Amino acid sequence: MTVLLVSLDWAYSQRRPGDRVLDKMEFSITLELQEEKKNKAEPIEDELSFRSNKAWSNHLQSQANGGFLRGDYAVIKKEELMGEIIYHFQAINKNAKGMSLKWEGKVFGDQIEGIAIISKNGKVKEEYTFSGKQVD
Repeated sequence: MTVLLVSLDWAYSQRRPGDRVLDKMEFSITLELQEEKKNKAEPIEDELSFRSNKAWSNHLQSQANGGFLRGDYAVIKKEELMGEIIYHFQAINKNAKGMSLKWEGKVFGDQIEGIAIISKNGKVKEEYTFSGKQVD
């Protein structure tokens, strides 16, 4: 029991202090598929949520749209620009088919933007840009 407590304490101490800054935030986002076709896909209205050091998309979590599970996120950089704090984050969600969904983005004020890439075995299957606003 003591070993377990020490291990948990060590793991918690390794997290960067800013990692939980996005917890309990939800954003209404628009996902736009990046493709070269003339008939582009319609933008997807979605919600991106951050809770308990996990991130997920409601749309891409559904089985019909990939079945991506909640995944870890990390704030990788914090910067200040013209008096506004900008948090850069990364998150990875995986599904049962061996696919990965990698989010890279930034949060500034109540705004969010970035890219989301779906890949399998290192090959990009779909790439999206996203942007949106925090839900109150």
